[in-house]
Amino acid sequence: MKAIAAGALAAVLALPAPCLAHRLDEYLQVTRIALARDRIDIEIDATPGALMAGDIMSWLDLDADGHISPREAEAYGQAVLRDAQLDLDGVPLLLTLTRVEVPSVGEMRDGVGTIQIRAAGQIAPIAAGRRSVVFVNNHHPEGSVYLANALVSADPGIDVVAQTRDVRQRQIRVDYEVRKAGGSALAWSLVAAGMLTTLVVFRSRGGRQ
Repeated sequence: MKAIAAGALAAVLALPAPCLAHRLDEYLQVTRIALARDRIDIEIDATPGALMAGDIMSWLDLDADGHISPREAEAYGQAVLRDAQLDLDGVPLLLTLTRVEVPSVGEMRDGVGTIQIRAAGQIAPIAAGRRSVVFVNNHHPEGSVYLANALVSADPGIDVVAQTRDVRQRQIRVDYEVRKAGGSALAWSLVAAGMLTTLVVFRSRGGRQ
């Protein structure tokens, strides 16, 4: 049992620092990128540690009334997006805020409240081929810790090929492959048609015998 416990402890200690605990004096900003043929969705979950809650509250609670209104939450979401940059194949994309959810004041003061910011970059439907997306988060770098990752696309015709990040993970580059729309369905249709033809021929020959 001691050997098992020691091994488990060693495995935990080998994890990157952000995975072990959320430090009280850090602002953890986690970005996820979802790829589609006509849009790129950005999800940012920002969690302030308890010691930073006061600063974050001052950024959110503009009228200092102790309550974060929907308008104040939206204003903060827009501020985060102004500090971000999204490029597709080297061309900057305009990020549109789609949703902001803020935790309660008590949750933020306890260091467990997460601000959820959702945005989308609209693009013209892209042709098949290799594509590259670069996202940079420049929001309040002092005291912030960043994580960034690309999600598995809901479109089976889109495959993430590579992800490259800087040391702090403020910047992430995602290389992905886009296949022709409907290619898989067409292939399966051809296979099914071939199997059906083979079956018909086989039965015809059997009937003549």
